[in-house]
Amino acid sequence: MTLGDETGDARAVDPRRFTDMLAESPLAYAAMVESVTGFGIYLIDVRGNVLTWNHGAELQTGLKHDEVVRRPYANLFDDAGRAADLPSQILGFAKYHGHYSDEHWRRRGDDERFQALATLDVVRDRKGEHTGFVEVVRDITADRKREAALYSQATTDTLTGLANRGHFMEVAQQEINRIRHYGDPLSVAVLDIDHFKSINDTYGHQVGDIALKHVADILRQAVRPIDIIGRLGGEEFAIVMPRANTQPAIEFCNRIRIALYGAPVDSPMGPLKISVSIGVATRSSEAPDLPSLLERADKALCKAKRNGRNRVETWLS
Repeated sequence: MTLGDETGDARAVDPRRFTDMLAESPLAYAAMVESVTGFGIYLIDVRGNVLTWNHGAELQTGLKHDEVVRRPYANLFDDAGRAADLPSQILGFAKYHGHYSDEHWRRRGDDERFQALATLDVVRDRKGEHTGFVEVVRDITADRKREAALYSQATTDTLTGLANRGHFMEVAQQEINRIRHYGDPLSVAVLDIDHFKSINDTYGHQVGDIALKHVADILRQAVRPIDIIGRLGGEEFAIVMPRANTQPAIEFCNRIRIALYGAPVDSPMGPLKISVSIGVATRSSEAPDLPSLLERADKALCKAKRNGRNRVETWLS
């Protein structure tokens, strides 16, 4: 019986499909999966030493048969994994529960590592006695990078690197839902670059984009780790400020306004001084959720523009 050059279907190499073979002759199972390239598959004895090493394991780890076999299972882990005693924890969990499956980092060669999806099963003989383990490992580094890239595309504003409108709305509402349980204050600010259309019309959209990125950089530097910032669209940004009542929120937004006004944009046309208008609203029983807070902050922003721009205003009932 052979699996050939199986690379994609984990079920085809799942040790739980071959319990009889493993109980009767673990080495027969090891021989069967020897040529499999898509998965690292190997036996481990009860003392935690690697007994076999298939072609897929060699390809994924860059470690040769003689570097691994009859040596501790812990050698397959990176420095952080060994320092955290992860190898013995995995073996202990599998021995107690019969099966282990999780993602973590594994060693590749001498100084690299890869993200691995590892499943480890206990091997028992016909009498039910524990005789060792069998592990199946797949390199999922590329998969996770691809997923991270897709997530970033879906949640990040391409130009500024801030959260896009959809992601900002989702995360901000989650924070509002969280603080409801604790009764903490929370304020929201909406920020708009003054006369942004004139910047685009006078200097071109390239300079306008530079100005938007400049504002995003200043915001990133100014906010606290617990604050949430995003680009709502065009020249409009928003900030959620947990644990901030109206006055601290106004003071914080004024610091941002002053920082932006005092840091001209470095554009191909020379230094460009910009200002922003900001509207602030604080969560209350009349404005308990994100849509109502944004509506009030937007009204405060309109008031800031009516009152001369380059200022912070708050919504007051």
